[in-house]
Amino acid sequence: MEKKDSLRTVQRALDILDCFSMEKQELTLTEISNMIELAKSTTTRMLSTLETNGLIIKNESTMKYKLGHKLYYLGSIAGKSFDIKEVAKPVMSRLRELTSETVNLYTIANDRRICIEQFEGFRPLRHLVSLGQPLPLFAGAGGKVLLAYQSPAFQERIFKQMNNPERLEVLKRDLKQIKEQGYAVTHEEREQGLSAISAPIFNQDGEVHYCISISGLAQRFTEDNVDNYLASLKELVHQLLS
Repeated sequence: MEKKDSLRTVQRALDILDCFSMEKQELTLTEISNMIELAKSTTTRMLSTLETNGLIIKNESTMKYKLGHKLYYLGSIAGKSFDIKEVAKPVMSRLRELTSETVNLYTIANDRRICIEQFEGFRPLRHLVSLGQPLPLFAGAGGKVLLAYQSPAFQERIFKQMNNPERLEVLKRDLKQIKEQGYAVTHEEREQGLSAISAPIFNQDGEVHYCISISGLAQRFTEDNVDNYLASLKELVHQLLS
């Protein structure tokens, strides 16, 4: 019984920490109590314990709570041992199961994008990319997603790789739209007969250094299929952010 109570207490503490998000960085006691469906008295005791251990900070002037600096320290430790490929593999495997298409993990290297992990599609005719092969950032769903979330200075450097003013203006509009909607869809843009969709992977600082893409023959990327692929992609990539 005592062990069960201890486990329940740990779970409640984790529930409190999960209440905070980028949108809600500070919360009142009432808000936290309501979110975890726990009495205020119990919530107060748990917040006090978390505060003592540096996991929660209370602003005495506003009476609001926010995450403590110790979590940032622990996050930094986790970040140094973070292996994006190992973390992404279950998500990529599941996306392949749901779509039967090839799923790639891309990152930026020397002003290009490279594929660092790939789950080959199940279909006889499928799209494959060589691991480590440099590809442009200004073409294709994966490249555009990565480029959309980089700094203006970085983007300007990539823009100079293009010698077509009209295409450059289209690219700038595309990047703006990608940031607004949170994903990219391209049809026969980098390769004839190929379509792809891609979504960014955000780190704890809101930066994007990786993305996951689903690619295959354009004829299979119908409007209905793209909608289904996107729903699965956004849901599963979100798990990498949680």
